[in-house]
Amino acid sequence: MNVQKLIAANIDVVTGGLNVTGDTAGFEKQSITDLIPGIIQVILGLLGIITLCLAIYAGFLYLTSQGNKETVEKAKKILIYTALGMVIIMASYAISSFLLGSLDNLFTNPEITRPAPAPEPEIDMSEEDLFP
Repeated sequence: MNVQKLIAANIDVVTGGLNVTGDTAGFEKQSITDLIPGIIQVILGLLGIITLCLAIYAGFLYLTSQGNKETVEKAKKILIYTALGMVIIMASYAISSFLLGSLDNLFTNPEITRPAPAPEPEIDMSEEDLFP
């Protein structure tokens, strides 16, 4: 028996089973271009929550420092780095949204991905032009 045919048959069985299970569970089929932005949003959302928690922690340290200069400096450092991290997270969100939107537009608009062919130049190949 041909191994390639056996592998192809098994892939069809597995894919068919996954499609039936997904349809039964109520999930829609998604392409990879729909899935990746969702994953990026979840990751950046979690990072935003972490930076918010760090900002609250820095504020708590600052308020409970009771004049201790080391604790005040530690709280200021945490707050500065948290603000910098938030700027980086927002910039990465903007960049990823722009890039993924552009890629999605390329894949969904076939007119944009395939430029019109260049017109053929008209060349007169008569003997008079070739041999003066």
